[in-house]
Amino acid sequence: MKSVLSLGYFNLPHHLRTCLLYLSAFPEDCIIKRDRLISRWVAEGFVNAEPGESLYEAGLRYFNVLINRSLIQPCQEDNGVVPACRVHDVILNFLVSKSVEENFLTLLDPSGLPPSLGSKVKVRRLSLQNSYKENIVSWIKSIKPHVRSLACFVDCKDLHPLTEFEVVRVLDLENCGSLRNVHLSNIEMLLQLRYLSIRRTSVSELPHGIGQVQHLETLDIRNTEVEKLPSTIVQLENLVRLFVDLNVKFPAEGFSKMKGLEQLTLVNLRGQPLSFLKELGQLTNLRILEALWVILDDKYEVREWEIFTSSLCALGSHKLHSLDFDIIFTEVEIDIEITEELGVLVPTDTSFSVLKNLRTVMPFPIWMGSLVNLELLHLRTEQLTLEDLRVLGGMPALETLVVRIPRNTYKVPLTIHRHEFQRLKLFTIGKVYKLQFMPVSMPNLKRLHTTLHYGWDNTYRDLGIQHLASLTEVHICIIAWHNYRGSIGVLEARIRSLLDAHPNRPTLTFDTRFTTTSNIHYKAGNNE
Repeated sequence: MKSVLSLGYFNLPHHLRTCLLYLSAFPEDCIIKRDRLISRWVAEGFVNAEPGESLYEAGLRYFNVLINRSLIQPCQEDNGVVPACRVHDVILNFLVSKSVEENFLTLLDPSGLPPSLGSKVKVRRLSLQNSYKENIVSWIKSIKPHVRSLACFVDCKDLHPLTEFEVVRVLDLENCGSLRNVHLSNIEMLLQLRYLSIRRTSVSELPHGIGQVQHLETLDIRNTEVEKLPSTIVQLENLVRLFVDLNVKFPAEGFSKMKGLEQLTLVNLRGQPLSFLKELGQLTNLRILEALWVILDDKYEVREWEIFTSSLCALGSHKLHSLDFDIIFTEVEIDIEITEELGVLVPTDTSFSVLKNLRTVMPFPIWMGSLVNLELLHLRTEQLTLEDLRVLGGMPALETLVVRIPRNTYKVPLTIHRHEFQRLKLFTIGKVYKLQFMPVSMPNLKRLHTTLHYGWDNTYRDLGIQHLASLTEVHICIIAWHNYRGSIGVLEARIRSLLDAHPNRPTLTFDTRFTTTSNIHYKAGNNE
């Protein structure tokens, strides 16, 4: 087995070999978040971007190659998006062995004792994964001046002061519960610092000196007690990725100075300073925005919304290609015409490739058909009509489509025609009354997930599922009145028969949910 792994390892290009070896820094069975891994690769200098590609996008390409080669395993996949991975124990053991052999990474012995290193061997990357003995403290102090990367998976109280890590590029202190505000004092002395994660720690305030860490590229303060960013944060003109919590407030002025920012996650736009909402639109390099508009009371500030929509329109004309945006109402009902606002918010020449958590009300927004670069769309709507389907089907780049319909009252069957959804690979839709695929429709579709309401006049024998030439996976959930058990059984048998005859032999998961009362209501529609 080791020879097979070694052959696969040395057949990798050098840059991928280095990135794979870096996974030895994570403990066994660890679920490794994609953004965390890629950001650390970038900070270490392992990633080289192609023309027109950001370093993160290049890192994402590396990540996908390693998954496709089965060297890392995808985790927590959600409708075509892989947000995390893990490493098989056998592969991890091989990587740890190679790391030690090449002095790429230093791990503590499981006994908690200092590793046996020659006097001339310098520790460049240190991963603390186990509890340790008291005599490890002096050893850590002795190696601090040479460590360029520190990952701490145990609550190590003896790392301080952090300023003694003079050349450190990566400080991953996630889950170090003992970390306090005082431990970040003089952080500006770490002149080479590029990655700082204090996620899930007890820090409640960032030091003002954070603005002087001029090489900082990634800052992650999620799941901390920080509620307000210092005014000096805007001095981080080279910061590329900023991860915050929904309760974090941004400075009133200067946010537009952060010209290097490419990713902002996860900001509650409601209640932020108006100047912040305005300057958000001036971030010309912002590519990924994950945001919420959380409404906690019945106060709806029209001015806030207008400024935000104007800024988002500006971002769409720059480099923004991924927008994950949702509006959350907390025990209040406020009538906000999302569709009308977004019709102004999103210009027809946007470069968006991802739209997630988009909510629409009737009618369906016409501008959706103009998003020619859109690759992934997560949509929630009160109903989906045949006209809406035609708009979506005409999007030339769409590969992933997820449509949530909480209470569908539209009775007309939805029919997918030929020449529609030409590039679609994953289609999730529910809840719909009837779904039918015509010959030569969705030629590249691999995965189909659908929830169907089975009513009194459902007469079709199948979904036309046999026409989906590239299909590999099917998940169907039927919601029906309990009297239709026999009909549902016939439908399931018919679909299984069709899939058994399909050249790809797609897998089928067929679920049924029966109700004892006829509580599924439909409104007559127009099939013209």
